Amino acid sequence: MAYDALSLSVLVKEFKDTLTGGKITKIYQPEKDEIVLFVFNKQTYKLLISANAGVNRAHITNASFDNPKTAPTFCMLLRKHITNAQITDINQMPFERVIEFSLSVSDELGYKKDMRLIFELTGKTSNIILTNGDYTVLDSIKHLPQDLDSKRIIMAGAKYNFFLPQEKIPPFDYSRIQLFLAKCSTPLRKTLPETLLGVSQSTVNEIMRGLDENDHTALNNAQIIERLKNYEKNILSPRPNVVLKNGAPIDVNPFDYNSVKGDKVFYESLNEAHDNYYYLLDKAQRFLSKAKSVSTIVKNAVSRTEKKLAIQRQSILEAQTRETYKQYGDLILSNLWQAKGDKLTCYNYYDGKDVTIDLDKSLTPQQNAQAYYKKYRKLKSSAEHNDKLVEENQKLLDYLLTIKDSLRYCNENDDLELIKEELTSLGLIKEKQQKKKTETPVKPLKYDINGYSVFVGKNNAQNNYVTFKMSKPEDIWLHTQKIHSSHVLIINGKKEEVPFEVIEKAAEICAYYSQASDGTKIPVDYTAKINVKKPPKSPLGYVIYNTYQTVLVNPNRHITELA
Repeated sequence: MAYDALSLSVLVKEFKDTLTGGKITKIYQPEKDEIVLFVFNKQTYKLLISANAGVNRAHITNASFDNPKTAPTFCMLLRKHITNAQITDINQMPFERVIEFSLSVSDELGYKKDMRLIFELTGKTSNIILTNGDYTVLDSIKHLPQDLDSKRIIMAGAKYNFFLPQEKIPPFDYSRIQLFLAKCSTPLRKTLPETLLGVSQSTVNEIMRGLDENDHTALNNAQIIERLKNYEKNILSPRPNVVLKNGAPIDVNPFDYNSVKGDKVFYESLNEAHDNYYYLLDKAQRFLSKAKSVSTIVKNAVSRTEKKLAIQRQSILEAQTRETYKQYGDLILSNLWQAKGDKLTCYNYYDGKDVTIDLDKSLTPQQNAQAYYKKYRKLKSSAEHNDKLVEENQKLLDYLLTIKDSLRYCNENDDLELIKEELTSLGLIKEKQQKKKTETPVKPLKYDINGYSVFVGKNNAQNNYVTFKMSKPEDIWLHTQKIHSSHVLIINGKKEEVPFEVIEKAAEICAYYSQASDGTKIPVDYTAKINVKKPPKSPLGYVIYNTYQTVLVNPNRHITELA
């Protein structure tokens, strides 16, 4: 994530344009290291400032926050000193992740006084500090260990000092950067973040995109300078965006980074992009937490079923020796006159060779023969029983694997609820005794391919809905050959032959939403929906078809997905 001093400069500019002149009307501290300032400036804005070590950030937000019944000490201090304060200016320490909010507030006697609220976005040591107009610290949201020999002491009564200047080159001081590049002999992708002031690794990755980091020729160096100039130009005219992968946010950037791959959603401001990024991130993390428990249930069910199958198949293998026991019984009855002691050696007329049969001396020859017949009948019964169990459990395993595969593309609560309903019907999740809830909506993915609507089921419930509820006989149905995949349906509203290029793109989507999504040249079957049948009592999403054609495609998500 490009949350460096350069990206922060875009946010600070937006803060200045939006919040300067505004009045702080309310202050919340919803978390121990996070505050929310309600700022009225023609309308009310909520400014979130978080010193959390994992997600330290500052941006205007639309999120709702709980106001703790008992305000923390730092919140009480802020309310005492800066409630009704006017924001007179907002500045960033040059090329550092430090924001200073200059405030003006009237005291009890009506006299104006200046205050400073300083936010340091420095990872684990991030902090929010309140000082008076002379930069004397009143308190901070975090009380970090202090080195008394240090020139920067953050504690009540101490003088606040900004960070000491770093011995680095400003990122847009091109003459100094040219001199550095001319002397540099180390890999630039690693060296530039350590050399340029306020620049993150992701920013360097964007600057170095497509360039050889070990190339120190004048031509390569000139390209780096040109990239830095373009970066400065783009920062002045930002196109903020959030990058998504499979619906989950992975990055937020001030403009379109070509080095970052994924689906990009653009916003009017970087504040809005950050707000949506953290909202989606929180939503994704909450969803992953729910999905993890469901995934564990499916994983355990698959493991148990596989173990059962292994035991049952082993029993079937062992039962293959049952004919030998029947033969032993027959041979004992054919040779009663010599069946004495604990062994019987006789001619085996089944294979034409002599055989030695173990006998129980405590039993008569007839009883020994019956004992072997009993073993034969037991193994025969076991084989027949286990044959049925193997067939049932293999179907169950195949069904569980389709559910497991569905979880890979499950990114909404409704999708997860449909999967939980399947697991409940299998008895893997206990059904809660409560009032009947509204049915979970079935929302398959929808694409528009050259004017044809294409629907994709992301789980067995959606597959069943797409195949049997949405379809008409003339529609085209697709599925990967012999492996689990989503059911894909091309709506043939024109009732004419669907163009092959539409079928091919739909097949690419089908291959993407399959077990073979990482492969190439995936065979995808397609046929008219009228040829697709569901056997009686078969599990959800299970179908058969005999008439079809096959196309080989590479998986492609085709991000022209419709809402």
